[in-house]
Amino acid sequence: MKLNHFPFNLFVSGLTLLFVGLLLASSMVLAQDDDDEDDRSQQTLDTRVAQDLLNAYESIEEEDFADALNKLNQLMNRRGDSMKPFDRASVLQVRGQAHSNLEDYDSALRDFDEALRLDALPQNQETQLRFVTAQLNFVLERYDVAIQLFEEWISESDADITHTTYFMLSAAHYNLEQYREALDPITTAIRLADEPEKRYYDLNNILLSQLGMRPEQAELLEQMVALWPGELTYWRQLAANYLEQGDSMKSFGVLESAYVGGLIEAESDIILLAQYYSQFVNPHRGAELIASEMESGRIERNVENLELLSQLLSQAREHSMAIPVLQEAASLSDTGMLSFRLGQAFLADEQNEQAEAAFVEALNKGSLNDQTRADAWLLLGNARFNQAGPGDRAQRMSADEAYARAQEFRATRGQASSWREYIAAINNTETRQAILEQEQAERLESAAEERLLTSCRAQQLAGQDLSEECEQILSTNDG
Repeated sequence: MKLNHFPFNLFVSGLTLLFVGLLLASSMVLAQDDDDEDDRSQQTLDTRVAQDLLNAYESIEEEDFADALNKLNQLMNRRGDSMKPFDRASVLQVRGQAHSNLEDYDSALRDFDEALRLDALPQNQETQLRFVTAQLNFVLERYDVAIQLFEEWISESDADITHTTYFMLSAAHYNLEQYREALDPITTAIRLADEPEKRYYDLNNILLSQLGMRPEQAELLEQMVALWPGELTYWRQLAANYLEQGDSMKSFGVLESAYVGGLIEAESDIILLAQYYSQFVNPHRGAELIASEMESGRIERNVENLELLSQLLSQAREHSMAIPVLQEAASLSDTGMLSFRLGQAFLADEQNEQAEAAFVEALNKGSLNDQTRADAWLLLGNARFNQAGPGDRAQRMSADEAYARAQEFRATRGQASSWREYIAAINNTETRQAILEQEQAERLESAAEERLLTSCRAQQLAGQDLSEECEQILSTNDG
C-alpha cells in the first residue's frame, strides 16, 4: 500500500457528508441574506419548480433518497430546458444531495459543478457549495482539485472555518505526499478543535516523521502520551524517537514508564527494557525483570532469553546464579558457543572438571569460528592442567594434547607453545628428581650393607655367635 493510499477513514471519519446545508427550504421562496449586495440574492423560485423541489426535499428528509432522485429527474426532464438559471441551479444542488446520499459521488459532483457554472445562486450558497464539492473530491481521492477548492472556500467564506476543514486540507496534501504543505493546516486544526482529536494528532505525527523533524515529533508525542496514556504505540514511537536522536536515557525512561503503567506486555519490549537496564548499569534489575517475566510466561524460556539472563546475572556479579542459567541455555542450543561460554564461567569459578566437560561439548557441537575454536582448545588445556596434582603426568599429558591442538592456530600458538614447554619442563624436572632419588636410595642401601658387613666381621673376630643373616653375608662376601 502506497503512502498516499492509507485507509480513507483515517482522514474523514466523523465528517458530516450530508452536503447541502444550504437553507434550501427558505431559498425556494426568497433569498436569505438581505444585506447581500448581489442581485442574485433577491431571486425567487418559480412556483411550480418550488413545489416539485419541496416534494423532493421531503423525501430527502425522510431518507428516501431514491424517491427524491426520481422526482428530481422527472422535474429536470419536464422543465430542464425551460428553467431559468436560478431555478435550474437550485434543482441541481438538491439532486446532487440525493446522489451524494446514495453514495453516487461522481453524479453528485456533476450536478454541483453545473450548478456552480450557472453562476446564478446567491454568493453564500455558492461558497458553501464549493466547500461541498471540495469534500466530494476528497472522498473520490481527487486531492489536487480538493485542495484548490478548500483554499478557495477558506479565502472566500465569511463563516468561521472549522478545524475539520483544515484537517481535510492537510490530509489532501498528505495523500499527494506534499508533507510540508500539509503541516500548517493540521497544526491549525489541532489549535481550533475544542477537544483533542486523536486523528489530527496522528496525521501531524506522520507528517513530522516523514519530514524528519525528530525534535518537533518528540514534543508532539509527549503531548500524545499525556492525552492518551493508554496508547502503547505512542509510547513506543516516543521511545524510538529519543533513540534516533541519540538520547537513549530518555528512551529508556519512556519505556520504563510504559512498563510500570502496565502497558507493556510484548516480549520484545520487555527484552529491550532489560537491555536498557544493563546499559544503564543496573543489570541486577534487568535480571530480575527477565526472571520474573519468564515466571509469568510473557517471556519464553528459550536459548536467546536464557543467555541474556545469564549475561545480566554475570554483570551483576551473581556468578553462582548465572552458571545454572547458562547451563540450561547451552543444553538447548545446537551450536557450541554457549557451551564455550559455560566453560569460561566454570573455569573462572575454578570448577575445572565441569569446565573441561563444557569445552569438550563446545568443540563437539561445533559451529565455532577459528578464534573461538582456538580459545576452546587452549582453555580446555588449562582446565585439564588445573586438575593435575604433583606427579600426575597422565593428567598433564591430557592437557598437553589440548595445547597441541591450540598450537595449530595462529591466535593461540604462542600461549599453547609456552604451556607445552612448561609441561615438558615439569616432566623433565620430575624425571631428574626421580633419578636422583633412585641414586640416593641406592647409595644409602649400599652404605647400609657395608655397615652390616663390617659389624658381622667384628662379631666373627670376637668369636661371638653369628646370626644367620651375618653367616649368609660373610659367606657371600668371603666366598
